[in-house]
Formats: sequence, C-alpha cells, structure tokens
Amino acid sequence: MNDWIEDIASAWKGHRLFAEWLTKNTKNDIIVELGVDYGYSTFVFANSLKNTNGKIYGVDLFIGDSHAGQRNTYDSVIKKIKDYDVTNIEIIVGDFTEVSKVWDKQIDILHIDGFHTYAAVKNDFECWSKYVLENGIILFHDTAISWFEIKEFFRDLSGGYKLYFTHSAGLGIYTKNKKLYEDIKLNFSNVFDDSTTPF
Repeated sequence: MNDWIEDIASAWKGHRLFAEWLTKNTKNDIIVELGVDYGYSTFVFANSLKNTNGKIYGVDLFIGDSHAGQRNTYDSVIKKIKDYDVTNIEIIVGDFTEVSKVWDKQIDILHIDGFHTYAAVKNDFECWSKYVLENGIILFHDTAISWFEIKEFFRDLSGGYKLYFTHSAGLGIYTKNKKLYEDIKLNFSNVFDDSTTPF
C-alpha cells in the first residue's frame, strides 16, 4: 500500500481493493474518471496501472458543487502528481459534456462520480458510455447515499449486468461482459446483484 494515497480524504476508500483487482484482472489501457476531487480513486487506479501501458484520465472543473462542496482541489492533485512522480495520469480541466465532444479514445473503465442528480448522471452516461468498449465496465460512486439521485439512475439502467457494493457510499457496477460480472461475484462476497433491491 502507498500510504500517501491513504492520506487523501475520500469516501471512496473502501473500494480500493476492488479497483486493484479490477485493473489486474481486466484489460485497462484507458481509464476515465468523471470527477477527481482530491484524487483518491484517481491515484488508486494510477498506482494499480504501474508497470503497464495503462493510463488514467481525470476530468473535472475543479470548482466543486453543492454535493461535494465548493472547493478547488486542482493544486493539491497536481502537487501530488509531481511530488510522487505519477506519470500515468492526465488531468483534463473541463466540463464533462464538452470534453466528451472531443474525446477520441476507447475506454476500458469509466468511473462516473460527478454531480449526483438523475439528469446529470444520465447526461454523463449518455455522453461517455458510447466510448466504453463492449467488454468494458462503468462504475457509479455514491449509489448508497439515499438523497443522491444517482441510485435511481443506476436502478433504471438496463441492457447489461449490474452489481453493487453498499459500503463507502456505494459503488454501482455496470457491464455487458458476462464473464467479468461472474468473476466479480465469485471474488467479492460483499457484492450484490440486481436481483435484490439496493437501498
């Protein structure tokens, strides 16, 4: 474990083992995170991609919002990238929708963790899911927070296989890859499938 990563404040900390397993057990040339904040999950994925050709792109306006709080975390993230010589992260300062319009790469793992209204999550999904490979995976953070509408969008999502964790604010998992879906269920005893109703 890199202790400096664990020093970053985040509600995502309980998902580190899953993220490390996911990057080890799937093709992960390109990971995209919509929402960076202080960078905990971004650095977790980057650390998991060490000694591979994989790269993570973190997209954020770095102005915060009414859910996460109004704050600029850009300088903090950039400082850590430089201080710890993290070479496989590219930070993109921009609006998710606008960045999606010029995006030109296929994505293996997409992590949606921006504004958590139904409309915002739906828009993020519609703008970015078209770039996710058929065997890729989409993650949704904060699906276990009762007042966030991201859980409603995840519940309504169809056309693939769904799993979810309830710890660390919840993490929804969506994929069209049946083998990956089965492998996650096999390897994580605390994951639920969508035959049970979350929340």
